[in-house]
Amino acid sequence: MTHYSGGQASESSSLLRRLQLEGERRMAETSIIAVLSALRPDMTMALVLPSVMAAVIGGWWQGALVWPNFLFAIVSVLLSAFAFQMLSAYQDFQQSLRSEARPATDLPNSAFMLQQNGILPPTLLLNMGALLYTASALCGLWLALFAGWPVLFFGALAFLLQLGAVISPVRYAYRGYGMGELGVFTAFGLLSLVSAYYAQTRALSWLPVLGGLPISLLVLLVVLSQNLTTLRRDWLIGKRTLAVILGPARALDLNVVVTMLAYASILAVTVLTPLPLWYLVGLATLPLAMGVFSEVSRNLTAPEDAVRLRSAALKAVFWTTVLCIAALFISRPG
Repeated sequence: MTHYSGGQASESSSLLRRLQLEGERRMAETSIIAVLSALRPDMTMALVLPSVMAAVIGGWWQGALVWPNFLFAIVSVLLSAFAFQMLSAYQDFQQSLRSEARPATDLPNSAFMLQQNGILPPTLLLNMGALLYTASALCGLWLALFAGWPVLFFGALAFLLQLGAVISPVRYAYRGYGMGELGVFTAFGLLSLVSAYYAQTRALSWLPVLGGLPISLLVLLVVLSQNLTTLRRDWLIGKRTLAVILGPARALDLNVVVTMLAYASILAVTVLTPLPLWYLVGLATLPLAMGVFSEVSRNLTAPEDAVRLRSAALKAVFWTTVLCIAALFISRPG
């Protein structure tokens, strides 16, 4: 009898241990998923694409890519994009805690809800954002050793624009007037274009700005579409994005305008710059970007409509970049 009781106790202890290990494993998996959700890798990929485009334009113009400069430039922007996503997620949640904010929810697996449910500590986002920005700055310093100090100048401007968008007391992305969207367009678009091109050629030119403008505009479209997916939440917490200010119908009209400008700019830069006629292959993604607008309600009455717009914008910017880069690889300057 004693032997049986001892065996039962041992078996119960083993069962409790297995349950504890299983709980720890699930908690670790949940934490990893939470961090990945905050990083938003699809958005981050989109933010990096203008730099990739400009670097390839620089390599095309020079006749060959300078690979060390390419890698340091892209990794620096990639890390800063991850950091920006972290700090944006952190600040969105902090905004919801302000006294004038109203109770708000988001998609179940979003960083906002993971913080609200206590799964993702806000301080973790803040610390990881600082760490990633530090790593990005170190890559920028190494790039400056290879390419020269101007990349530090452009990188510092982009860094200040990114921080000013989400960090108190500035937080201009929350103040309206399109400042948040314009800040992202400038930091990850225009400044990244010039910096990545300079890292390849050690020269300043309008070529990367014009050549990368279609990609930057499509990245802006991704940002606008993302803001449509969080429109109600942003309205409740007091984040004045263009989607909140304009309302869903006019915000959708703005998305259409930006899409048309992006593809019109492909035509314009092919005519006005030394870029090859093959660059026009980027127009092949026009049906992908425009077709979704005929499939959604103008008032975005279903939450899935905004998600579909965001998905189409992400696919459009990715495949347009791939096609434009392929066009450069199969052609020669002049």
